[in-house]
Amino acid sequence: MKIIAVAGGSGCGKTLFTALMVERLPKTVVLPLDSYYYDRPDHIPSDEYDYDGSQAFDFDLYQQHIAQLSAGKSVLKPDFVYETGKRSTEFTEIVPDKYLIIEGLHVLLRPNIRQLLSFSFYLESPLDVAVSRRCLRDIKDYEVSAEYSLNQYLNFVRPVFFEQIQPTKQYADLIVENSYETRLDLFIDNYLADNEL
Repeated sequence: MKIIAVAGGSGCGKTLFTALMVERLPKTVVLPLDSYYYDRPDHIPSDEYDYDGSQAFDFDLYQQHIAQLSAGKSVLKPDFVYETGKRSTEFTEIVPDKYLIIEGLHVLLRPNIRQLLSFSFYLESPLDVAVSRRCLRDIKDYEVSAEYSLNQYLNFVRPVFFEQIQPTKQYADLIVENSYETRLDLFIDNYLADNEL
């Protein structure tokens, strides 16, 4: 199994990039880091909780599942419910295949995960574009207000990006600049044509 990482800040286009990769790479499974949030503590309201910092994620379980998939074993991926801030009582079975894409804010943060990778991408987007994408996504997908989304950005997303996420681009095999002018589908087609993944 070849393990490919897709990293980058919030709103940079990781989910779209991953979906386009899946369309073009047969026999691919995806393990998003967002599924591995710890439960939000009950005493912390959602608007005061840092969902972007690395401490919010269960990296031990994430790495364990990556290793199991790499060894040809299926895993039961947790499902996180943003509305409740808790993991669901249900799980999704992930069956190993030829390619595994791990995708998320911090997938390049831990050395013990990086050493498992066959290749890694870091997506870079202008901050004004990224925050606009994030705000629109939050309003549409999570039905929160623009004020809530922007407060999250100012209080947590932006500081975490500069402190924890942006520094990990040094570990990427390829940095992809992604703005609204970028045709990610064409980039991926050209990249896959030139490289044997």
